[in-house]
Formats: sequence, C-alpha cells, structure tokens
Amino acid sequence: MRSPESLAEEQVLVRAVQQGDEGAFGKLVDRYLDSAYATALSVLRNAHDAEDAVQSAFIRALERIDQLKPGSPFGPWFYRVLRSTCLNLRRREALRSHEEIPVSAAGGRDPERDLRDELTRERVMVALAELPEMQRLAITLYDLEGYSHQEIGEILGIAVGTSRAHVHHARRALRRLLGPGVGTVDGHNESME
Repeated sequence: MRSPESLAEEQVLVRAVQQGDEGAFGKLVDRYLDSAYATALSVLRNAHDAEDAVQSAFIRALERIDQLKPGSPFGPWFYRVLRSTCLNLRRREALRSHEEIPVSAAGGRDPERDLRDELTRERVMVALAELPEMQRLAITLYDLEGYSHQEIGEILGIAVGTSRAHVHHARRALRRLLGPGVGTVDGHNESME
C-alpha cells in the first residue's frame, strides 16, 4: 500500500500535470513504468506487446488526466487505463507471436546465478501465464505491486472478496505449477491476506 506522504506527493504531481506541467507527468511515468510493464506483461504475455501497451496507456493517461477527480489516487485510475489498453490491444491485433530475447546479465555478475535467476523468472512467467486472466492480474497487483484488495477491486471492477479469492486461488495454482524450490510469489503465507 502506498504511504500517505507518497499519495499526497502524487496528488501534487497530478495537479501540476493538469495545469500543463509535462515534467510532472514524467515523474509519474517514472513511478509507474516498471510496475505498469509487469502488469501489461501479465495480461499480454509478450514483451513487445507489453511495451506497446504501456506506452499507449501513458499517452492515454496524459490525454485524459483532466478526467481524474481531484484527490483521487493516480495509481488505480492509471491501472484501469492500462488494463483497458491491454485488452483493446489483445482484441485488435490477435497478438502475433514474437521470439523472446533473453535479458542479458550486467557485467561482473555470476553467470551461473544469473542463469538460475533467469530460469526461475521464466518458470514463474510460464506459471503465471497458466492462470486465468483475473487471477493473474489480481496476484500481480497484490503481491508484486503492493495494492490492497480494495484498490484491486476498484482497478478490476470486482468486489474485495473476489480479489481475495483470486489471489488465494492464484497462489495455490502457482505452488502446484511451480512445485518445490521456487516458493510463493511474495513469500507470504496465504492466511496473511
């Protein structure tokens, strides 16, 4: 969950953007770029399409920033824009397949460890791809992005209890799919939701 200070700072940035400050929008982009990419990737399952969707979503968000009500948090609103963009892209293009290029390790790192990490990431991404879309989105937003079930409900247009159920079932399915040695996505026990 976002801190009150972070939310207040974000609202200042939103007001600045609404008054025409593009630099303030750049700061919002910096805050959400990595998590937006992870979310888009969980929906589209393709790095190139996820990058396109994130770029389009940020453009749409900038064009529609005046629709964000004063005092409303930017994050949940932006993720609704992103989700809509991803779904539209998927429908419109019937997603073409791309050959994934492995992420190369930074210099000076242990190649064996980097390979293990990459294989683990790959296993997790494959397992996430097996989940139904709403479970995949809910667990990505909850475990990886830190949103509350209330915020996830607002973003996805579902009840809080439904968000909890999606996260619970996604964790159970991931444990089954990943088997021993990988653990849960966030390292938390299910009962802690």
